[in-house]
Amino acid sequence: TISTLPPGFVGSNFCSEIMVSPDGRFVYAGNRLHDSIGIFSVAENGELTFIGEEWTRGNYPRSFNFDPTARFLYICNQRADNVAIFHINRTTGKLSFTGHYAAVGNPSFIAFLDLAA
Repeated sequence: TISTLPPGFVGSNFCSEIMVSPDGRFVYAGNRLHDSIGIFSVAENGELTFIGEEWTRGNYPRSFNFDPTARFLYICNQRADNVAIFHINRTTGKLSFTGHYAAVGNPSFIAFLDLAA
């Protein structure tokens, strides 16, 4: 068992969504009550190593998804009524907030569709 929270965290939490990066090198886990995304690196043998967490710039992250280029992570902060957009460092897997939000009432899911097909 591994924690999706920073070492020493004391309090309640539960995960919302867990996703593997499209290149398979990182795992991201939403922490609803901690309002963060836990970030893990994936070793060649599949072992996960906690490398940090990023505050979601809202509360109660319910769902998140990679954009089609896999350069950005869109996070639905359900109780903050926004979708926050983060840049993904492809080398480290860490997230950095872009400063951009989309105002959405009670967002609970995000998907990207190819409408050109």
